[in-house]
Amino acid sequence: MEQVKYRLLIADDEYWTREKIRSMINWEEYHITFMKPAEDGEEVLQRMEAEGADILITDINMPFVNGVDLVRRVKESWPETVVFVISGYDDFQYVKDTLMAGAINYLLKPVSKIELVHAISRALEIIGRQEADRLQIMKAASLIQDRELSFLVEKQHTSYMPAMVMGDGAGMAGCSVMLIKIHELQSYMEDFHYDMNLLSCHIKQRIKEITGLENLLIFNHIYRSNEFVIVTELDQTRQKKAALRILEHFRGDGKSPVTIGISEHTYTMESIHGAYVQSVSVLMTRPFSRDSMVIFCNEEETSIRKTVQSRISQEAEMQIRALLKSGNSRALKELTLEGIGLAHCAEQGWDYLEVKQTVKRISNLLLDDILQKGLPEQIQEMENLAEMADKVVDRLDGRLLADILTELIDSAMIQLRQEPGGTIRDIIRAAVAYIDENYFEELTLVMLADRYGVESSYFSRMFKQETGRNLMMYIAEKRVGKAREYMEDKNINLTEIAFLTGYDDYTYFSRVFKKITGKSPREYRGDL
Repeated sequence: MEQVKYRLLIADDEYWTREKIRSMINWEEYHITFMKPAEDGEEVLQRMEAEGADILITDINMPFVNGVDLVRRVKESWPETVVFVISGYDDFQYVKDTLMAGAINYLLKPVSKIELVHAISRALEIIGRQEADRLQIMKAASLIQDRELSFLVEKQHTSYMPAMVMGDGAGMAGCSVMLIKIHELQSYMEDFHYDMNLLSCHIKQRIKEITGLENLLIFNHIYRSNEFVIVTELDQTRQKKAALRILEHFRGDGKSPVTIGISEHTYTMESIHGAYVQSVSVLMTRPFSRDSMVIFCNEEETSIRKTVQSRISQEAEMQIRALLKSGNSRALKELTLEGIGLAHCAEQGWDYLEVKQTVKRISNLLLDDILQKGLPEQIQEMENLAEMADKVVDRLDGRLLADILTELIDSAMIQLRQEPGGTIRDIIRAAVAYIDENYFEELTLVMLADRYGVESSYFSRMFKQETGRNLMMYIAEKRVGKAREYMEDKNINLTEIAFLTGYDDYTYFSRVFKKITGKSPREYRGDL
């Protein structure tokens, strides 16, 4: 069934204002028809009579019909039309009069993209409350914020100065970014039938309810699906209170550890990108543990700037190289997990960044060895496993990290070919069937080996011998194959496809997809 399109009418006597709003967003992408703009209040009333509109954005000061009177007349004749006003006037009486007349918001010129997106999202939410197909409209309102604001935080020079969109009464210029990272978002997947957009809507609405800030500007980062970003004018005391409420909610769920990083508040025109990067940096200083926590930038300033302690000594690095050369897999695992201490990094108080850099260094040593041995067919497998290990660090799961490092080391070693017996051959076939059926679930070497009662190293070796593929490469190829099937349905966006195929991080999914197909997901879909 074709999705309903919503009609948007802009009214402003300034040509450049109309054109700026037209070009800010790709309206058709969100099933919004951008109607021919109106130039004055009389034209608005004529167009409403002849064509109607679901959303009206009007200037407050136009010829023929006063803006306040226009809002009142539109709401009287077309009460379901959602109206908000824009103006160059920063006058409290104008604000009061337009809101009393029925406008949902009042934005000052020049209107920034972040304010426009927030207003349109709110308008769609209000329409959703009025219509039967409420869920689909709420998801559309959620998606427009997620996509457009994610683009903003990825850009270096996106200025943000809030103008009456937050509804928190702060009344000050500048903002802070509160970054909420749900380290195991996949634990929520099944509850929402693997619908990422629905899950995102639910989490954002819950955060609004928990904080008591219904008009909170919050979006889900489309490239890193486990990140929810709040842009707020709240002072530090109110931020901390809101953050602790959010933290307690997720602790009560018991599904995933959560970290909330809060950037410094600035009273000048600042880049939202810079505030976002600062909040990400704050998160990197957290301990590698399953504890949920809130971290303020100014509390951790020293930690952010400190030099990360190297956990791999020069002697340990030489030992790794020697063990790789001798092919002693058992000793290499012992050194990596026990000697260097990655198996006990949580108990030993390692920082998240220390774990991340140590895993990266070990992965690089293993990859260097493969390159030196001239084994090009193993390079892609090793790169995929190295990326997976880096991703596992993000989950703060020491057990899973040990599993993936074990798999990484096994793959780096040259194994002697052994003929599998009938039993192990049957086991591998059963494992392949299980993977083909459950490709979207969390699948690891240790989990599968335990399921079939086989030692993990032997299972890994035999899996590759029977299928011609490393286990994790086989899983990745299966997921990408399913993703390609989903891409034929133009109604499913790429972030949702990543989620449906077992990836809660679009950026990671995109890298895996491109390595396997030679094209990014967007390029591949564009060629269909």
